[in-house]
Amino acid sequence: MSEPTPPIDRAGDETVLAMDNIPLTLPVAGVGSRALAATLDYMLVAILAFLWLFGAVLAGSRFEGRLGGAWALAIVIVGLFLLEYGYFVGVEVLTGGRSFGKWALALQVVSRDGGRASVGSLFLRNVVRTLDMLVGVWFMLLDPLSRRLGDRLAGTLVVHTRAQEREVLVARIPSGWGAREVAVVESLLRRADGMEPGRARLLASDLLSCIERDDPSLLAGSPPDADPLQRLRHAVSAS
Repeated sequence: MSEPTPPIDRAGDETVLAMDNIPLTLPVAGVGSRALAATLDYMLVAILAFLWLFGAVLAGSRFEGRLGGAWALAIVIVGLFLLEYGYFVGVEVLTGGRSFGKWALALQVVSRDGGRASVGSLFLRNVVRTLDMLVGVWFMLLDPLSRRLGDRLAGTLVVHTRAQEREVLVARIPSGWGAREVAVVESLLRRADGMEPGRARLLASDLLSCIERDDPSLLAGSPPDADPLQRLRHAVSAS
């Protein structure tokens, strides 16, 4: 009897299920989606910063002479720093890892094993946010899990989420395949929309190679040059 398949969000590291050396990775958010989410966040921060500066100017004109110019400038600078850092930390702590930009793009910060990120981790990943504005993209491009420096320090990942996963029914499988192989196929088809398109197609192509090896008849009538995900759905669906 085969061992039960581990839950897809709890297997740890980037590989959560494997069959015939085919990794089914967590739906890790790539550089593009994370950069867009950050852009939305910083647009919101810019609006808040403008309101802070506008309020500081009004307050300065009202209390002119009570504070020196240097103190007033220091208060403005400290306020802007706290606004940026406080926004990301505060919102992510309150929402469990979702800033406005991440919420808009269905992204979330999670721990390395796919669980809920701790408050300490959310604080730590934002400590070096200013430095990550300079080197974060390079870290994400060179990291298979698209982690910036803050993610590495805090042990966090940013993954795609969906409010509701599509129900996937595998009706046909090659002879000799069991529950574990079915779980791999179902998990890929269910999560494909939230994964990077190239990665999802690559995993589907690897699964199609296994199906062609074990039962080519399941691919009958499916053009070899068709989209791998569509071919996979056709191969395992009822005739």
